[in-house]
Amino acid sequence: MSQKLQRGSRQNYNLFLFRRPGHARLLHTSASRWGLEEFFDLPENWGESAVKSGSPWTAKQLRAKSNDDLHKLWYVLLKEKNMLNTIEQESKRQSLPMPSPERIKKVERSMLRLDTVVKEREDSLRLLQTGQEKGRPGEWRKNVFGKTFWYRFREHPIPWNMNKIYKRKRFYTPLFVAPYT
Repeated sequence: MSQKLQRGSRQNYNLFLFRRPGHARLLHTSASRWGLEEFFDLPENWGESAVKSGSPWTAKQLRAKSNDDLHKLWYVLLKEKNMLNTIEQESKRQSLPMPSPERIKKVERSMLRLDTVVKEREDSLRLLQTGQEKGRPGEWRKNVFGKTFWYRFREHPIPWNMNKIYKRKRFYTPLFVAPYT
């Protein structure tokens, strides 16, 4: 009787039947079967003097995409840029001309435009939520040597005029610097 209870209460730990919950899925990556070949162009393009390529992405096309699509496109362009830089270095190493070197500029232009579109979206969202155009408000200030710099405002737990430690500090401008301020 006790053996029947033990056998019946034993759980099946078959690893092939184990299912991962939806919130714990693995990170999506490209197929690992390619390995380092992903950093090189397709074999049918090797040795060609010109390779067909499309036009760079325009800002108008990118504005129509969702944030998820822009995120995916960024990594596709980054992967393409790495591949083209690898091809460029390999062609330099072999003293051969790179096939269609304008592809690098097209990818860089697309990445720059994509970054611009994402910044536009962030700025418009910030303007809608906080009413401020810049990420953190600030002002132009001059240091004791007369150099102009952008000072970003920060939040403090105690206002500066009520802070006793801040008031104890002595701020002065040395005499040899005073004429330059």
